[in-house]
Amino acid sequence: MPDQQLTPAARAVPLSTQIADQLRHRIESGEWPVGRRIPGEHELVAQLRVSRNTVREAVRGLVHAGLLEARPGDGTYVVATSALEVALARRATAEDALEVFEAREALELYAARSAAEHAPPGVVDRMARALDRRDAAGSLADAIAADREFHLEMFAASGNRLIADMYRSLERSDTLAVPAGVPEDEALRLFREPWQRDDSHRLLLAAVRDGDPDAAQAAVIRLIRFGRELFLRNDDANGSAHL
Repeated sequence: MPDQQLTPAARAVPLSTQIADQLRHRIESGEWPVGRRIPGEHELVAQLRVSRNTVREAVRGLVHAGLLEARPGDGTYVVATSALEVALARRATAEDALEVFEAREALELYAARSAAEHAPPGVVDRMARALDRRDAAGSLADAIAADREFHLEMFAASGNRLIADMYRSLERSDTLAVPAGVPEDEALRLFREPWQRDDSHRLLLAAVRDGDPDAAQAAVIRLIRFGRELFLRNDDANGSAHL
């Protein structure tokens, strides 16, 4: 479905502020998701009927806020969904990695229970497909991406966008559990180790599908136990992977 047309700005407040607000709405509503390249400068000027300098000022403000990233020769991309996500991510980089890990645990416990109470079938199906892709992944990067998608779908199912933004902001490389510098096949083996021993993700999926909040929280507690075990085992390493 094509994007809805942006609308020309009124003159009661600074034009660049109005333009920035319209662009921010596209981002926060999900119309322009993370990873998307936004329309180019000429297209924005034509839709908004303002000067090129006004568009540049609006975009520059969102880049400075951390929602957009300008990539010379390529375009401008969405890199965060809200100012809160950006602020928390910046705060997380200054905190102890274990404290960030613990904060994520608390959010997952809430989201698991809430998802079991509210998840529509479509979200459950997407969670299942994410786990299938995780299991079939041939590289660590693909396995991590699929695992991340599973968790984000669970947060989406909880229906609390604020909690989801907080969780995304705490996803940082030094809270992960696979040491940097190991060969790809060994890194993938370490990442797979917890669910090959006890696949708490599948238990969590079943609990959400069955609408069982207590079972969902119990599954997260099991998942957290294995994740913490690997995290602490590799705490002295320079990097790790999301569980």
